[in-house]
Amino acid sequence: MVEIRVKVEDATSVPKLVRSLSRLFDRSSISFDRARNEVRVESEWESRAVLGVVEVVEAWLRDDGAGAAKLSIGDRSYTLGTPTPLTAGQ
Repeated sequence: MVEIRVKVEDATSVPKLVRSLSRLFDRSSISFDRARNEVRVESEWESRAVLGVVEVVEAWLRDDGAGAAKLSIGDRSYTLGTPTPLTAGQ
């Protein structure tokens, strides 16, 4: 079993993230800890859905302009930010 945590800066867009994650995981395995501003998912390590979490969080950041989120999978943590498109001349 692995716990996946997504710490968000602004909780107002959390429902959209939870809906997106529920496409990968059973809704019963997803929760939101308001005290820590973390969306939590309990999953089996073997689940292919674990691999899709990064893509879901990146899409959520891009679509909602959420800024940044700290993603923890097991004992590893990553900070994901909103991708900034390059413009000509960069």
